[in-house]
Amino acid sequence: MRKINLKFLSVILLALFLTGCSTKKTEDAYLADAKTQLDANKYDEAIATYQEFVKEYPKSDKAVFAYQQIAGIQIDKLKKPLDGIATYKVLAEKFPDTKDAKQSLFMVAFIYDENLKDKANAIQAYKNFLSKYPKDTDANDKMSESAATMLEVLESGKSIEEMIQQNIEKSGNQSASDSGQVKTSEKTSETKKEPVQTKKPQKTEEKSEE
Repeated sequence: MRKINLKFLSVILLALFLTGCSTKKTEDAYLADAKTQLDANKYDEAIATYQEFVKEYPKSDKAVFAYQQIAGIQIDKLKKPLDGIATYKVLAEKFPDTKDAKQSLFMVAFIYDENLKDKANAIQAYKNFLSKYPKDTDANDKMSESAATMLEVLESGKSIEEMIQQNIEKSGNQSASDSGQVKTSEKTSETKKEPVQTKKPQKTEEKSEE
């Protein structure tokens, strides 16, 4: 009787195990649930679902999207920018060789600057970003250029408008200088031209009157 009970118990446990394996939520099910929760303004629940998704499917091609959604909810909905920064840093760490990592590190600096008004950390974050991405390799990607501009603005203490006006004036002065150099060059060239030599009229001998 005891042997029969043990055998029966083993069958039950195996069935439970197989049932548990077969009911694992799919990627689409996780994302659909998170969207439903987000649409219902259940922000904490949506974050928890996205976090469970990346835990269950860490190598999914939708994992980056999940991290971005988490950060967006933390910053825009829950007004917790520091949590958003932490999420962006995790994203950049887990997907280091992607464009999403570059965007995430840029967002870290941007949030320090725009959301938190934390100048010191914003400057450091922009420097960290530029040390890794000193130039834009994609013609449609201007993040490195923007980061360099924002860093210059923060370090100079000037506004973006003042920086733009300064660059316009600098560009205008340079154009005027170049124009002046061209005119001077033209005048110098004209001065160096050799004068045209005119032929002297030949004297004609006067005929003597006979």
